Amino acid sequence: MQDSWQARLAQRADDLTAAQRAVADQLHSRQHELAYASATQVARELGVSASSVVRFAQALGYDGWPTLQAELRRQLRETRRLVSLAPEGAEYIEQFVAAQAQNLAGLARQAQVIERAATVLAGAATLWVGGDRASAQVAAYTAHYLRMIRPGVRLLPGNAAGYADRLLDMQATDALLLTSMSRYSRDSVTLARRVRTQLPIVLLTNEASSPLLPFATTSVLFATESISGLPSDVAAYATAHVLVLAVARLAKGVPERLERAEALWAELGLFQEDG
Repeated sequence: MQDSWQARLAQRADDLTAAQRAVADQLHSRQHELAYASATQVARELGVSASSVVRFAQALGYDGWPTLQAELRRQLRETRRLVSLAPEGAEYIEQFVAAQAQNLAGLARQAQVIERAATVLAGAATLWVGGDRASAQVAAYTAHYLRMIRPGVRLLPGNAAGYADRLLDMQATDALLLTSMSRYSRDSVTLARRVRTQLPIVLLTNEASSPLLPFATTSVLFATESISGLPSDVAAYATAHVLVLAVARLAKGVPERLERAEALWAELGLFQEDG
């Protein structure tokens, strides 16, 4: 039986360079993410060279990073089991809150990247917003509030058949805000690959495993850890909410636009009044 990557690492740990040990540390704590991240993505996040990531895999006896990834994925498939959506234990609510607090903690560390993303979104002539499958609801939520604070927000259908004709209208002065969380939609990857040279892409995605990262101009990450088999979207919505707030700080004429919106809603009688 072939040795696991853990066994190989234990045998060769003393021979690793500092950069290779950094990869090893991440591999222990983030096996699922690294199983789907390219050597370039891992290197960028750790501040090492891509060749160091490749040589780490070779030091363990693999042909290269893709071969090690194949082993990671095989092991994940073997250990993965169907998990009930119903959490075990009577204290699941407290556990859920604790997990979400952990997920949200990462948001506070992304102030600078959120400002960069907001600058792109606030300055775009037309702001296209996209997301497929589970990410579609986050995209719709984001588009709803962005429409309140700036003109020219267009929500894209999630699938390629729906957004194909919209590609004809995209200009270099526009921007795309794309949300995609694992499992990643093939149509979202196709969209990002298609427009990456045409306009800037702001990507909302979970962790370093996203296959859309190479196509993004700016990436804002969120965590999806959960206490059950259902991934958490709490941090995704919170990240989208904070991004809307950041755009509101930069966009022109926001108070006046909101006043006009309130007057229009009242005229149309959109909301049930008290009494």
